[in-house]
Amino acid sequence: MKSPAGPIVLVGLSGAGKTVVGRLLAQRLAYTFLDLDSEVEHIAGCSIADLFTREGEGAFRDLEGQVTRSASVDSETVVSTGGGWMARPELRDMWPDAVRIWLRVEPESAVSRLARDGSTRPLLAGPDPEWELRRLLADRLAAYQMAEVAVRTDGLAPEAVVGAILERLAEAG
Repeated sequence: MKSPAGPIVLVGLSGAGKTVVGRLLAQRLAYTFLDLDSEVEHIAGCSIADLFTREGEGAFRDLEGQVTRSASVDSETVVSTGGGWMARPELRDMWPDAVRIWLRVEPESAVSRLARDGSTRPLLAGPDPEWELRRLLADRLAAYQMAEVAVRTDGLAPEAVVGAILERLAEAG
C-alpha cells in the first residue's frame, strides 16, 4: 500500500472509535500516534470533563486549537481528534496534505460504546445522550462530509475498522 502524502487524521462523533482505532492504525503502519484530547488533558492538568466544568467549552476549544497548532505532525502520524475538531475550519485546514478519515457511527451505536467503556463526555451529560449526538451530528455533518475517506464503524471491532481504513487508503492511493 502506498502511504498517504500527509498525516492520517481521524474525525467523527464521540464514540466513533477515533482513539482506539487510531492507536491500532498507527501500530499497524508503524506511525506515531497523537491523541489531541489527551494532549489537551495534559496541558490542562485535568480531564476534559473537569475542564468543561471548571472553565467551560470555550477553554477546551482554545486548548484544542493551541494543541493542534503546536503539534508535531508529519506524514507518518495518525491523529485522533475531538468530535468537534472537523467543524473548525482553522483546525481542519491546518495540515493541507492530511487524509482525513470520517469514522461514521450512528448515534445509538456511539451511546452504547460510550456506556460500555464508562466514558463521560461533557456535551453528552444531559438526560438524553443519543438525542445530543443526533443534534451534534446534524450540526457537524457538512464538516464530516469534507473528509477524504469515510468508513462506517457500526458493529465492527476496532481491528475491522483498521482493515477497512487500510483498504480505502489502498484504493485511493
